Amino acid sequence: MTAFLLLQALCQFLRDTVKDYAAAQGDDGEYRIPRVFDWYLPFKNPKVEEKIDFPYITPRIRKGEDLPDDSQAILLSTVHIDISFGVYREGTALGGFVHPDGAYDLLNLMEHVRIALFRKSVLDNKYSIEKPYKWEIPDEQPYPLWVGQAQTIWTVQSATQQYLEDGVDIHGLKFDYE
Repeated sequence: MTAFLLLQALCQFLRDTVKDYAAAQGDDGEYRIPRVFDWYLPFKNPKVEEKIDFPYITPRIRKGEDLPDDSQAILLSTVHIDISFGVYREGTALGGFVHPDGAYDLLNLMEHVRIALFRKSVLDNKYSIEKPYKWEIPDEQPYPLWVGQAQTIWTVQSATQQYLEDGVDIHGLKFDYE
């Protein structure tokens, strides 16, 4: 449940972060605010003319890890979240050539989010972003679409063992195990 709540908090934070950010084009040439989707981009409806969902940001939980019991941080776990980014940008005509410069729009969006995450550093007073923060813009791009990805690590509270004494748990509930 903690990872789920972290993903929801992150999505809301990203929506708030880009609500005034309109430096990325849509396929109609208009600059628009990036949409935030959790997990994946929505499936396309084959009965409706295709509309490109760019720009976008999509955080997705990749894995989690509980630290060893002998660790000093026994109450902490980590959640790894990948954040995918996408923008649409036709190239700029330069002397008879088209320069594919959409990577700049993508990089600016990715940097805007990275800076906002580390300025805030803690979401909902319980989810802390950690370093290293890794990001990548692959060489191969589906021009005029531009995509990149960041890998984040979050520290969250771990599940803890409930100690029992005389059949009463830490919440004062009585259990009969016979």
